[in-house]
Amino acid sequence: MRIRNILLILLGVQLCLVGGLILTALQMQATQTLTENAEQQRLTSLLLADELRQSSDDLTRFARTYVTTGDDRYEDYFNQVLAIRNGDVRRPDGYEGIYWDIVVADSDYKISLGQQISLRDRMLAAGFTNKEFDKLSESQSMSDALVRLESVAINAMKGRYDDGTGTFGLTGVPDPQRAVKLLHGPKYHTAKAKIMKPIAEFMAMIDTRTTNKVAGLNELSRDLEQFNVILAVTLLLTTLVSLLLIRSRVLRPIEAMVATATKVSAGELTARAPVQRSGEIATFGNAFNEMVASVENHVSDLNAVQEELHSKAENLKEEKHRSEKLLLNILPAQIAERLKGGETDIADSFPEVSVLFSDIVGFTEMSARIGARQVVDTLNEVFGLLDKLALKHNVEKIKTIGDCYMVVAGVPDRSPTHAQQIAEFALDMQIALSDYAISSGRDITMRTGIHTGTAVAGIVGTSKFAYDLWGDVVNVASRMEATSEPGQIHVSSAVKIRLEDDYIFEERGATTLKGKGELNTFYLTDRRTANH
Repeated sequence: MRIRNILLILLGVQLCLVGGLILTALQMQATQTLTENAEQQRLTSLLLADELRQSSDDLTRFARTYVTTGDDRYEDYFNQVLAIRNGDVRRPDGYEGIYWDIVVADSDYKISLGQQISLRDRMLAAGFTNKEFDKLSESQSMSDALVRLESVAINAMKGRYDDGTGTFGLTGVPDPQRAVKLLHGPKYHTAKAKIMKPIAEFMAMIDTRTTNKVAGLNELSRDLEQFNVILAVTLLLTTLVSLLLIRSRVLRPIEAMVATATKVSAGELTARAPVQRSGEIATFGNAFNEMVASVENHVSDLNAVQEELHSKAENLKEEKHRSEKLLLNILPAQIAERLKGGETDIADSFPEVSVLFSDIVGFTEMSARIGARQVVDTLNEVFGLLDKLALKHNVEKIKTIGDCYMVVAGVPDRSPTHAQQIAEFALDMQIALSDYAISSGRDITMRTGIHTGTAVAGIVGTSKFAYDLWGDVVNVASRMEATSEPGQIHVSSAVKIRLEDDYIFEERGATTLKGKGELNTFYLTDRRTANH
């Protein structure tokens, strides 16, 4: 039999075995999923039972607190617990946790509302057996009956009593002592204990059902594991037979060709493999020798092509590095990565950022006095100092317009300390400019404006694109700079409010800003001692 036919038969057997292993693995995975689902259902069931118990405890807690303190909040809490449990209002998210402990302690706690569904409907959807559901229903019914007693006590605090129709239509003198007695008497404690007994029995039934189901699934999983081992051993044996056959009928004849290939790879392109037997290997040997001859004919051409490709690859690598470096000089690294990732329309909203504008005082006169070359050198030196400070304080340089320098904190990386970052940048900028003026002999002073507010940032342009910032915060910061005094850091009240604990301000008074009218503004002068 030809070796190809033998190998095809062995391969067919192995594929069947692999298929059996895959099916067994899938069945084991399905069994594991069923086990996890059973445990998850147990957890869901216990959570529902615990919520029923907790709601009963919450009702008791709020009713007793109300009759003790007379605080109307606790009556409201009492009614909310009933409304949530009965599905009359939407259920708060996280209600199964320590919800009421937080709400009672913090009346301004922000609540996120979820689905409007009663506890009974949730129990119906949980897939309980009839007996299990009956236990929870029994417990809730007794809890509802206890609510009636709690309502009697609450109404007694207000002087309202049962008129015989089930409603509290009779009015009289409030009776706090009766209310307290109703909620602390033996009848109440007995009723409370009866509510908990069906819940405990329900939990035991859930544990028993889940344990039995998991045990059955585990037994099935063990059977599948044993079958999997049998398939794996059989696959191993067929693989061993295949390897032995390949070794004797294929590998040994090929070893001679490997030796020849080694010589060829060492540069001996005249070497040829011996062909001593017929069949597929002989055909392969002849084809191998023809291939070596073809390689011998083309190797010189390939070497030339390889050298050319290597040269082009190096040039391309250098160009790519230059392009990426240029892109990072134009855009923030995060925005550059998004552009390289394929995004085209990049625009993000930022609820709160701090923007700084600063320009050189008397720049026009200085430009006319010192000449174009010195102007450019001065700007490079000054803006170079500011660029280093921007990196130090993690603020983003947006652009320069002539002698004006614009930075923002909180963009593109959102930062809760954006105002502090801008303040530190501005104060260090004054120190750096003072040192520069001394070392260079040039009278360099900058006027600065800062404002905090909402902004939108994104890419504009298609060819000469730029990362820019828009919003009223930009306009106000620019006008704060325009109305500032030389050497001063002019800030809005929005900035002062965020920084006054750590920084020193000097009130400037009412300042007229174009389009804004008169605003009370300030000068940022220094850090407080504790902030150094």
